Amino acid sequence: MENLKKIMFLVFSFFLLSCASSHFKSNEPINTFLELENVSSKKNYILRMKESSSQILRIFNRGEGDKHNVYPNKTDYTSKLFNEKHWRKLYSKYSPDTIKKYWKNDDFPEFRFVEGNRSQLFTNVFSKKYPDLKDVENVIVLSEPIYYYKKRYVMFFYHIDNSLYSSKPQIVVVMKKEGNKWILVEKITDYSCSGCL
Repeated sequence: MENLKKIMFLVFSFFLLSCASSHFKSNEPINTFLELENVSSKKNYILRMKESSSQILRIFNRGEGDKHNVYPNKTDYTSKLFNEKHWRKLYSKYSPDTIKKYWKNDDFPEFRFVEGNRSQLFTNVFSKKYPDLKDVENVIVLSEPIYYYKKRYVMFFYHIDNSLYSSKPQIVVVMKKEGNKWILVEKITDYSCSGCL
């Protein structure tokens, strides 16, 4: 009986752990993208708090919620990868994910990290709370990679917030693996702003 309990516990634990996360387990696509973009670890920090998957969903869908709206007589900037059936699966899988998550030092060992909330970066509150980071000018904001379209693609949120509040738009990066290499498929620009939170 005691052995049966141990076996049941192990089976249950294995099942629970194998289903625990639907996010991509490796940061390899992010690291490849940072290399492609020549993002220097000497000039940039990474925000320890991960951006929510809801940002990926919003930008990819070109709007809030699960409905994809295309307005008549307006240019449709929807990604060519958008597929209604796979969008619905993506949305139902990742929209309930509201837990705050954080990067570990070994996720990006060559980078330094900034603690705190993104909305407080470069404010007086931030400067008072983290006086040793007063010289930080650029902070990379990233989400965990998520799967799309039968796991053919990996998507993640990317933006560099800076102290001058002038930068390139927030984007969703789409990558896929061909052989042993990660290939950049598309950068989907945020439809609503160039550098908003």
